[in-house]
Amino acid sequence: MTNLVMGFSTNAAENSLQIFARSLRKVYRPDECDIVIITNTFEPYFVDLGRLGVRFVPTPNNYSKLTGKLSKSLNRATLLTLRAIEPLLRRQAPEIADAYRVLIETWHHPHFVRWFAYERFLELNQQYENVMLADVKDVVFQAPFFDASSTNEVCLCDQGLQYGKTYWDTKWYRDAFGEEALQKILGRSPLCIGTMMGPHAAVLGIVRELRIEFGKRPFHRIEQAVFNHMLFERAFDTPYNVLPNVTGPIITLCDDDIIDKFTLVEQSICRALDGTVAPVVHMYDRNDKFKRGIETAFVP
Repeated sequence: MTNLVMGFSTNAAENSLQIFARSLRKVYRPDECDIVIITNTFEPYFVDLGRLGVRFVPTPNNYSKLTGKLSKSLNRATLLTLRAIEPLLRRQAPEIADAYRVLIETWHHPHFVRWFAYERFLELNQQYENVMLADVKDVVFQAPFFDASSTNEVCLCDQGLQYGKTYWDTKWYRDAFGEEALQKILGRSPLCIGTMMGPHAAVLGIVRELRIEFGKRPFHRIEQAVFNHMLFERAFDTPYNVLPNVTGPIITLCDDDIIDKFTLVEQSICRALDGTVAPVVHMYDRNDKFKRGIETAFVP
C-alpha cells in the first residue's frame, strides 16, 4: 500500500513548498508515497510540482493577515451563533447545521481549519497504509521515516522542552487555561502539533478528535496549547506514542540548545554527535545556516 504525506498551505512562500515537495520526492518515489498539499490558490510553479506527483486539493479558506476588523467581527458572530443553536439545527435543519464546518474552514485561522480539511480528505481516501501530517512552511525530508511508524498508534513528537522554562509554550498554555492549570504541568514537555504520523485509521482518529474540539471552542486559544491540554487531561481516545526529539526520526529545532546538537553536512542536517542524517527536520528555518543549505539543495 502507498503512504501519504499531507500538509495545509495558504499564504505560504514558494520556497517552503518547493522544499517540502522536492525533498520528500527525493526520499520516496511516487509509487511509495503520495504528496497532498491542501491550498486555496493556484500558483504557476504548481505545474512543475505536479510533474513530481504532488496533488493539490482545494480548501475554501480565505483567512489572511489583511482580514479586516469588520470581517472578523461578522464571521465570529456568525460562527458563535451557529454553534450555540447547533442542537436545534441538528433536529430541525441539519443541512444548515452542516454549514458550520464549511464556514469555519472558510473564515478561521489555518492552524485550526486544517484539521477540518485533513478529516475530509482522510475520510474520502482510506487507501493509505501510513499517513504523516506536517507543516509545509518549515519541514524538510532527508531520509526514509515511515519505518518508524507504529502499527496501531499515532506517533507524536516531543520537543525536548519544559513548561515553565520554554517561553512560548508556557505563555500559550497560561493564556488558554490559566495560571492554576499551568502550575499542574510545570516541568512536563510540550508535544509538537506540527508533525505526526501513523496508520491511516489512527491518524484519522486523532484528526477527528482535534476537529471536534476546535469546532466546539474555536476562539481565544493557540492550537498547540489546546493539543497539549487534551493530552494532559487524557482527552484523546486515539492511542499514541511519543517519539523523542534529537534521537528520533522527526526532529524539531525549537530551541538553541537543540539546534546546537545538529550540524550541516553537504546540505543535509545531521546529528553532531554521530553524523547521522535526521530523517525529518521541523523548523529548519530557525537557523540561518541550515536554511541556506536546505534552500540551496531544493529550491530551483
